[in-house]
Amino acid sequence: MAIVVRCECGKELRTADENAGRRAHCPACQRELIVPKPTDFPEGDFASLEELGPRRISGKAVASLILGLLSFVACVFTGVPAIFLGVFGLGDIENPRKRVKGKGMAITGIVLGGLSSFLVVPAMLIALLLPAVQAAREAARRAMCTNNLKQITLAMHQYVAKHNTFPPAATFDRAGKPLLSWRVLLLPYLEQHSLYKAFHLDEPWDSPNNKPLGDQMPTVFQCPSEQMPGAMTTYQVIVDPRALFTGDPSGVSVAKVTDGTSNTLLVVEAASPVPWSKPEDLSLASPAPALGMASKHPGGFNVSMADGSVRFFKHSASNPISPQLLKELVTRAGGEAVRVP
Repeated sequence: MAIVVRCECGKELRTADENAGRRAHCPACQRELIVPKPTDFPEGDFASLEELGPRRISGKAVASLILGLLSFVACVFTGVPAIFLGVFGLGDIENPRKRVKGKGMAITGIVLGGLSSFLVVPAMLIALLLPAVQAAREAARRAMCTNNLKQITLAMHQYVAKHNTFPPAATFDRAGKPLLSWRVLLLPYLEQHSLYKAFHLDEPWDSPNNKPLGDQMPTVFQCPSEQMPGAMTTYQVIVDPRALFTGDPSGVSVAKVTDGTSNTLLVVEAASPVPWSKPEDLSLASPAPALGMASKHPGGFNVSMADGSVRFFKHSASNPISPQLLKELVTRAGGEAVRVP
């Protein structure tokens, strides 16, 4: 059986086993070598050495590297085989009789296979939990939106308690031009007294004094699910002579809501946002007002009723709310037998 001797210059040499313990010279660098043996032989007794050819690359190491790279796509399906092939390849490389190399490839394959295999479980957990986390976050945002509408509705009823009517949709000048939104009129009932006093009520929303105040929109007018730039709001009313907001300077009293406050819409989430202080809202005129289509609440939008309750209306592009039902909910004295969804 041949014995393999490695020289410090990097050459690998082979000699017969009967030369064990003898001294030899490396044919490449002439460095003196000793053939490994259990006992020493007399000094000067030299063995003959045969230079070996170059070592080949371990096929297992190559396969381990390839499978390790593929494991980031196929995960454990190639990651585990990459680990085993890398380990077996290292065993062959460490065995001098095998005469193979590729230690770096084998180690890289093991590391890549291990990373993909051990990371796949957390990745799968994240993939499974992410929809649930997003749903929980949206549920929290929807609850905050509901709370916003409750605060707005409460402010409406505080306005009614003081003025005996709901606020008009806007303030008007003597020529009948709309100036400021109903949202500005509610500021004293939303703990925004200083902001309300800063507005000039006899000037339009975009006057030199009032326009800068539009940047100070109270958070109660911002739906948490609607991340919109600027002081924009989707909380709007529907203006119609038959509704709670007629478009006239005078407000509507509760006594005129003969359909019942629980069957009459007060504030809704509109599809398109508007500047919060601008006297711009929805209209019941044809086409029907766009409600909730831009809302980030999955499956519908929030509304508040005149009795102070907040409800969620199911609404989507494929299943929109009925225009006839919307008309019945908007009118305050239509006499319809309304079935609130």
